[in-house]
Amino acid sequence: MMDMDYRYADFNGATQYFDRRGADRWDELDRVFGGLIPQLQASGQDGLAGRPIFDPKATNAALTVAAAAEGWGKVPVPLDLRSFGSDWDAGRGNVLAEWQFSNYPFLWNNITRTEVVLRAQATLRGMAGPVEALVVVVKSGSWPASNSTLYFEQAHAQLDNVTSLGIFQTPIRLVSLDIPTGVSTIEGDWNEYGARYGRYGTSSPRVFTVSWGAATRLHGLQKATLS
Repeated sequence: MMDMDYRYADFNGATQYFDRRGADRWDELDRVFGGLIPQLQASGQDGLAGRPIFDPKATNAALTVAAAAEGWGKVPVPLDLRSFGSDWDAGRGNVLAEWQFSNYPFLWNNITRTEVVLRAQATLRGMAGPVEALVVVVKSGSWPASNSTLYFEQAHAQLDNVTSLGIFQTPIRLVSLDIPTGVSTIEGDWNEYGARYGRYGTSSPRVFTVSWGAATRLHGLQKATLS
């Protein structure tokens, strides 16, 4: 079974942070991302029904299990910030992490609530000390996926624009889960659910054929189609 590729981009001094103070935390997440298996499901979109697309539920679950093996666990959001959600997907030491495969506005929800606790120098339940950095994991735009879901190239462009204004202080490492460039086949887990929005189903290994489209005008992406 082949592992998924990944890359990242840094904002607000994240390179320096993860090269030094946050190096151990990054080594742990590097092992998590480096061992991840592609997760696919059938599209329910009109005209594309049944075609393999990125599976956010199974990818989220796989990340959570692998991160837990490295000592990372869910971190509750303080009561006064519950309008921003109930928890961060993972945290350890002084670093929080989010697996962000939802619609793109949720990126800013996650960043804003992290910025609040960072500026307050708050120590959250289960953390070793005040929050110092955030890792956000998204998928590459090359993956076939549901409409309107966030992808790396979009998130990168938004973060470039906003962090250049000095609005946020949080060091952010944006991680992209990638489909290996130029491959003609890919191995992954094929997940089938009893209902369209079901959370549990069956999983089996499968080999997918990959075809590549022309680069898009926006971000120069080559979109993959799986069959």
